[in-house]
Amino acid sequence: SFNIGVFYVHKIEDTRIPKIVLSARTSESNMKNNVAPDIANSFNFFQMVYGKLPEYQSFNATEIPLSHGEAFPGLIHLSYQTFETNLEDGSHEIFRAHEVAHQWWGIGVDFKTYHDQWISEGFSSFSGLWYMQLIMKDNDKFINALKRYKRQIQEEKLDLKSGSKLPPISLGHRASTSETGNDYSSITYRKGAFVLHMLRMMMIDYKTFNEDRFTNMMKEFFNTYKGKRASTADFKQIVSKHAGEDMSWFFNQWVDGSEIPNYTWAYKSQSTPDGYDVQIKVKQDDVPDNFKMIIPIQVNFGQDRFYRTKILVDKKINEIALPYLPLEPESIEFNIYEAVLCEHDEDDWDDF
Repeated sequence: SFNIGVFYVHKIEDTRIPKIVLSARTSESNMKNNVAPDIANSFNFFQMVYGKLPEYQSFNATEIPLSHGEAFPGLIHLSYQTFETNLEDGSHEIFRAHEVAHQWWGIGVDFKTYHDQWISEGFSSFSGLWYMQLIMKDNDKFINALKRYKRQIQEEKLDLKSGSKLPPISLGHRASTSETGNDYSSITYRKGAFVLHMLRMMMIDYKTFNEDRFTNMMKEFFNTYKGKRASTADFKQIVSKHAGEDMSWFFNQWVDGSEIPNYTWAYKSQSTPDGYDVQIKVKQDDVPDNFKMIIPIQVNFGQDRFYRTKILVDKKINEIALPYLPLEPESIEFNIYEAVLCEHDEDDWDDF
């Protein structure tokens, strides 16, 4: 592709990445101070967590007079809006990095069929979120972005006619009809990003926040299929290898399925000679009874003391006993870091 016009031009040269060339008409200062660093930093971040691309002599980011972005080998088009301003919520960082990420997902690794298109758009959407969390060093903005995605997914679900379901990710572009025009974006971009976020949260070590399992998985997938077309089944095979179990259940639920769980939960604690005995009950609705997920929780003791763990919810009614705890809980946070795409409400133990 190409982009022709009279532009301000700004270049970044860094031995770790190709020469970055930016071309814009709108704001030379914003291009230099905000857009250029995001292009260069996201490129470097993605090659660290995904793997090296084929050698580019230069990588070009150019302004277009439209509200969308688009990626080509060695070139991305970015909306004029992202050259004009920089919002505080991280949305521009996500947008810019999303288009850079297509060099890995959609170009570096292409998708095999329309069933697998989320490997391009969902992976790039997740990459934009991940980069924003890193570069802004702000978990609240990252979590708020995930909440926006969840709200948009749920709004699409509510807009459907009575009895209809939000289509599965594997339906790809066929999800959009004359009655449900936005379903493709909701499931491919947003729910697709959530699938990777959920895998990341399942694999992360909540004591050290080490992400080696997840990043090693993503590197293997990219390097195995670089320059090729990959399917969801190909990705599932590598996910299963790094998860240490057959992950068909996860892909059946989240890629080929359309249900989103709604959890109601409660807890009680009592002192014992061995410590505090904490019991948790979780009820799941809006999904099949055998739907299962691993949900991280945080038990708060006050004075910035807490205990994080993961619980398995795999039936209609779940009763879980935590290991004996040294202190009495003040509260419990359910589904920390928006780790699972779901709705949830706390209930009183006696009313459960």
